[in-house]
Amino acid sequence: MTMSFMRGGAPRKKRPAKQRFAELSVVALTHAIEIEGQSLPEGAQGTVVAAYGDGVGYEVEFERPFHAVITLEAGDLTA
Repeated sequence: MTMSFMRGGAPRKKRPAKQRFAELSVVALTHAIEIEGQSLPEGAQGTVVAAYGDGVGYEVEFERPFHAVITLEAGDLTA
């Protein structure tokens, strides 16, 4: 869990990030990703098939340039 501090040093818990992408949303990669010797290029589009941890991670299915289903962090994706 991430902690942040208020004035005076008293710790407080950060609220979890809100889910950025709903299931079945079309998303794109923010950078290239290597999978088993093949590369999904930056901008490759996929479909969110599951969301984890209130938007912390997503399972995304890609069809092109090859079929893959991978789990990614929110920062790996854009709308």
